[in-house]
Amino acid sequence: MKRALIGLGKILLLPLVAAYRIRLFDYAAVGQLLSLVPGRLGVGLRRGWYEMTLERCGAGLVVEFLAVFRTPKARVGDRCFIGLGSWIAWAHLGDDVITGNHITVLSGRRQHGFGDLSIAMHDQPGHPELVVIGSDVWIGTGAIIATGLSRGTIVGAGAVVTKTFPEHAILGGVPAQQIGSRAADRA
Repeated sequence: MKRALIGLGKILLLPLVAAYRIRLFDYAAVGQLLSLVPGRLGVGLRRGWYEMTLERCGAGLVVEFLAVFRTPKARVGDRCFIGLGSWIAWAHLGDDVITGNHITVLSGRRQHGFGDLSIAMHDQPGHPELVVIGSDVWIGTGAIIATGLSRGTIVGAGAVVTKTFPEHAILGGVPAQQIGSRAADRA
């Protein structure tokens, strides 16, 4: 039944996909439009959209209400859950990534230029960077991710991650610091 609904959703999405492919609509605009559909229908439509348009979209992706992938260059592993109101830019997510609500994954720390004082910041070129998030990662509500996350990392709610930490790190704070290790909890 679930696969049938996803298949029906993909059929309904074909005109939007075609309009995007011929550049009638911007990628993020379609994602934002679909983010407004509530409930299971919305989850199914978003999954169908991302399966048809992302570089890679693993099985079992759930993208909650108001959540959006900003670019089709994103890749998503299997069994990922993206919480309510989240925004993900140029990122590759491993398997089993879970996010809380209202998280942001930026396209790196240098996505906007500001070094030339003779030019308005708005007009300066940025340098977007791919952010790689390893498998089995949990990102808490309101966190901002500006760089990669190693496998097994936990990011506390509201943390701002600006550097990469070892596998299984538990991170918290602004800027984020390692406050524990999942590996140490096993000992």
